[in-house]
Amino acid sequence: MVRGPAAVLIGLGATLAYFVVAPALPEIRSHDGGIIVAGGIGLALVVQCATWPLPAVSSRFVLATALAGGLLIVAGLAVANIGAAATPFEALFYGCVGIAFAGVLDAAPLAVALPVFVALVEIVSIAGGGASGLLVSQPVSRGDPLTLELPAWGGGLPAARISAVEVVFLAAFAAYAVRFHLREQATIAAMLAGLLLALVLTVALDTDIPVLALIAAGFVLPNIDRFPGLFRKAHEG
Repeated sequence: MVRGPAAVLIGLGATLAYFVVAPALPEIRSHDGGIIVAGGIGLALVVQCATWPLPAVSSRFVLATALAGGLLIVAGLAVANIGAAATPFEALFYGCVGIAFAGVLDAAPLAVALPVFVALVEIVSIAGGGASGLLVSQPVSRGDPLTLELPAWGGGLPAARISAVEVVFLAAFAAYAVRFHLREQATIAAMLAGLLLALVLTVALDTDIPVLALIAAGFVLPNIDRFPGLFRKAHEG
């Protein structure tokens, strides 16, 4: 899929419009349903923003330029303290961070081992009382650049918030899918499905869910049959 600068700017503008307008949309009567609808749309748009820079995975110059500019924008928005309106820009920046990570550390074995490693670390962390990277209906510190706010319809507390770490790893896994000729679109769709499942489970069970583990599963499952080929190429190369 071609993602030219014009298409990215138009998409970013439309996404920004949603994040600004969402609090004015009619509130959904069901509290849980409202969180799932508003949070789900927000997560889908975050994934879209984070994966827009994927074609730049092979261009370190473009990524370096995007990272420098994105850092300035995100820092400025944090100081301006504009809440959810900053989320599209934060998602784009953290997407660039993840893609740059995958572009620099592009070893095939790492592409397979990293999702398993981060999933296990998060599962152990949450089992030991750590917090999930996805929280729903909780107060947030406005202007916090390390959390991405997903606005609720009707205003009030954000429907959810997701940490920058989840966005970085999601973008990195998507970049590995591009870099190693895996199933890019299926991978992105499966990782989004993992995020949405995490949201639904968090709401339904009222407990912390290992979000990174579900994102990692979204990377592994559509591509598991291609992993042996990656190891063969790494061994031959």
